[in-house]
Amino acid sequence: MNMRQRYLIFLIVIVLFTVGFFTLGSSMLTDELIEVKRVDKKIKVAQEKLNSAKIMNEQLSEFSRIIQNSLTKSKKFSSIETNTFVKNLAQLADKYKISVISMLPKDVFSSANLVEQQYTMELNCTYVQMGKFLSQLESLDQIIKINHLEVKPIYNISTQQIEGKATMYTVTIELSVFKVLKEV
Repeated sequence: MNMRQRYLIFLIVIVLFTVGFFTLGSSMLTDELIEVKRVDKKIKVAQEKLNSAKIMNEQLSEFSRIIQNSLTKSKKFSSIETNTFVKNLAQLADKYKISVISMLPKDVFSSANLVEQQYTMELNCTYVQMGKFLSQLESLDQIIKINHLEVKPIYNISTQQIEGKATMYTVTIELSVFKVLKEV
């Protein structure tokens, strides 16, 4: 065998070795990429579960706070609780520039497991103000039920048309705040 044949055989062996190396490397890399994708998918699923758990924890802690604020040993609302709630309602109305015409607490109702304090409010506001007020009312840390909601337009059309203001309404809201009696 001459030198030229040896170089040719050597070159063929090098080419085969190189092709084999790259084929094996590519195969290993493909396997690793598949493994990385599988692990990445597991991480994404775990992250989604974690995010869902965080949201659920936040919602449950809000619910827990409402329950804690609604437990009582007393069979009626104290005057301090009633006055505090009336003050909160007045502050909410003030926040949205709503005119409070009247705000009256009614008699307390009590059953075996439930204590109820009723309130009647009369407001002058626009629909937008009323919506914001009701949204904030809903977000309070108490069990609140709106028993009656009545909306009547205020008929002073000439002033509203001249000034270009939004239509004002007289809104009557009857709502109840509940507390649950703790079992002793």
